[in-house]
Amino acid sequence: MEHDMIVYESEEAMARNPADTERFEKSYAALKAAGIEIDRVMCSSADDIGEGEAAEIVRDLGMGELPICLYQGVSISVREYPSDQDLADFLDAPDGTLSVNKQGPPAMGNDIMPACACGSRNPNRK
Repeated sequence: MEHDMIVYESEEAMARNPADTERFEKSYAALKAAGIEIDRVMCSSADDIGEGEAAEIVRDLGMGELPICLYQGVSISVREYPSDQDLADFLDAPDGTLSVNKQGPPAMGNDIMPACACGSRNPNRK
């Protein structure tokens, strides 16, 4: 099953910032309990990443760039786990699931269109 969000991580990355890792672990568990899945890939080498933006980052800058979080193939965090605000906004987490509630616009892959900016506000435009 393919998920909208994937986190590439390593043991070294988890040990580098234990507070961030602990916060993410709690958030991951809360999201999972709410039925929201995040794909997590534990990496021991760049070969574990495959193709895409995360692979390019690690190939160019090294494994020290982990964790890397991608949402629909685009990186939203590098060298740290995604914040609870990013998780809430991108994954449309129900209020009360995480330490913050959703504030941002709808996630990229949904079918809700942005507000219309039709017409000109310039009174001199014909």
